[in-house]
Amino acid sequence: MKCPNCGLINPESALRCDCGFDFQSKTMKDSYLPIKEQEKLIAQQDSGFFAPEKKGIQKGMVGGMIMIVIAVVWFVAGYAAGIFFYYPPILMLIGLYAFFKGLLTGNVSGEK
Repeated sequence: MKCPNCGLINPESALRCDCGFDFQSKTMKDSYLPIKEQEKLIAQQDSGFFAPEKKGIQKGMVGGMIMIVIAVVWFVAGYAAGIFFYYPPILMLIGLYAFFKGLLTGNVSGEK
């Protein structure tokens, strides 16, 4: 099963994730990982190629709307300048995904 806190894939029989998330009570406990490993795990979650988009998706409906607005403004400004950017349509799709995912899960403005 995938940990809702850190995204680590755990065996179905796991009671707690390495990050400290308790699957039964749905609360955070002390991590099994040493402090250095915890810091490394946090750094990996906050970095990467699509880190801003992942954070936007975690922000639910509000994050999706913000990504949609950014995509529209970016596309229109580029079009007005005579430049076609390929990323705004992709960002629009990611924003729509985040918005509807937030709508279906009840996540209005943050990770639920």
